[in-house]
Amino acid sequence: MTDANIADATGKAARAAAGFAALSATARRDLLHACGDALDAAGDELVALVGEETGLTEPRLRGELARTSGQLRLLGDYVADGRHLPGVTSPDAAPGGGDIVMASVAVGPVAVFAASNFPLAFGVAGGDTASALAAGCPVVAKAHPAQPRTSRRIAELLSAQLPEGVFSLVEGGAETSIALVTDPLIRAVGFTGSLGGGRALMDAAASRPDPIPVYAEMGSLNPVFVLPEAAADTAWATSLAGAVTGSAGQLCTKPGLIVLPDTPAGESLSRELVAAITATKAQHPMLTAGMAQAHEEWLSRAEGREEVSVHAADAGDGARAFVVEVSKEQLADELLTEHFGPTTVVCRVPVEEYPAIAARLEGSLTATLLGTDADHEVAATLLPTLGDTAGRIIWNGVPTGVAVCDAMLHGGPWPATSAPWSTSVGTAAVARFRRPVALQGLPEALIGRVAPA
Repeated sequence: MTDANIADATGKAARAAAGFAALSATARRDLLHACGDALDAAGDELVALVGEETGLTEPRLRGELARTSGQLRLLGDYVADGRHLPGVTSPDAAPGGGDIVMASVAVGPVAVFAASNFPLAFGVAGGDTASALAAGCPVVAKAHPAQPRTSRRIAELLSAQLPEGVFSLVEGGAETSIALVTDPLIRAVGFTGSLGGGRALMDAAASRPDPIPVYAEMGSLNPVFVLPEAAADTAWATSLAGAVTGSAGQLCTKPGLIVLPDTPAGESLSRELVAAITATKAQHPMLTAGMAQAHEEWLSRAEGREEVSVHAADAGDGARAFVVEVSKEQLADELLTEHFGPTTVVCRVPVEEYPAIAARLEGSLTATLLGTDADHEVAATLLPTLGDTAGRIIWNGVPTGVAVCDAMLHGGPWPATSAPWSTSVGTAAVARFRRPVALQGLPEALIGRVAPA
């Protein structure tokens, strides 16, 4: 992809920006619904195409397609209802009299980077694109190199439903990514991917003469703390194993650390968990050769560490599931970082030391507590720290599976995201691509000229 191609896409987006932002929210809703309908109408074709490029199973892709079209419609309905608007007025608050109205405006063209692990729901028609379009912003999406045909076909479907210039697709590698972020017509960035990739985009955006925001979702450990009474329920082994190995462990909310009580019940649950994970057979390969290689390299490094115990599934056609068991004293460094693939770290710790373990963790998308009513006192000692380090706290569930709804927060402190006050999933995602503006004393008839809905 040449700089000329990128300039052509961003130029079209910039020329379309004012007209698209001026559309009524109901008109944007209708466009988003049309995009969702187009994806559903091409569902069989898309599922087959994505399956060829990724190896993901048809049931998984059918569910992801429904989520993708559904969130387009949900966000369209959200703005049509006016729920994205600040709706705050301070009557007679202006010096000398007059109202001050808090309004918001679309920021302009947004660069969206497709993720590999959700080629539909976080792809070129995923949540970042849906929320930017709902906000009234044109999108220039960059295809993920692992799914070029999927990206092109979806781009065709969206472009056929949207005004000229409102959606464009670019392709390429790292140089294309940097060129897109530093293009002076781009006003914000949505990214889901690795910590290294997100940081590179953030640095590029900050180096511009006019720095722009990068909303990046990156690495996440997603710790799970099994509380002492819950440890007696060995059924949790099956649930946790499914969360670790589902989709070959390539979910951003996969549990990367499971902390168990250092008790007989915790030891028993640990054995059940190891058995469940290592008995799991790969349903499909990992999404890219690079991811598969990184997973095997982590297994090799872990097996070379004397202070840990590694339990791996038998070799097969796909990624081997494995568990790394470690003592609390050795739980550090690479054992506390995200590893893509069907693997997790398990550590048994005295319950009174749970808060100290939690305090050592970096920011995460999620933190999970498995407990009973009898565990509330222990949970209360953990929650203040988890509230500081996680974007979503789960009680008696697994972190995989993210509901697309008003209350969802799919974000978290660094390194989970670059903007912990924001979400990339749910209706609140629209706010990332609108800028607040205060209108002081402006006649009501003119407010819409500044800030159309």
